[in-house]
Amino acid sequence: MHNAPTGEFILEVEELLKLRETLTRVYVRRTGKPVWVVSEDMERDVFMSATTEAQANGIVDLVAVE
Repeated sequence: MHNAPTGEFILEVEELLKLRETLTRVYVRRTGKPVWVVSEDMERDVFMSATTEAQANGIVDLVAVE
């Protein structure tokens, strides 16, 4: 009976790791940065201004203003 929650937890962790790998590949393609740089940036909180830093790093194409 105790294995069911553990097994479910392991499946969820595996899915999160797959999602992280996919997201890392997307950022590598979008930014042109090496995998290790993107991985390090994802390990810590990196806050960027949308209009300058995120655009300069290739994460966003444009920023809409009202």
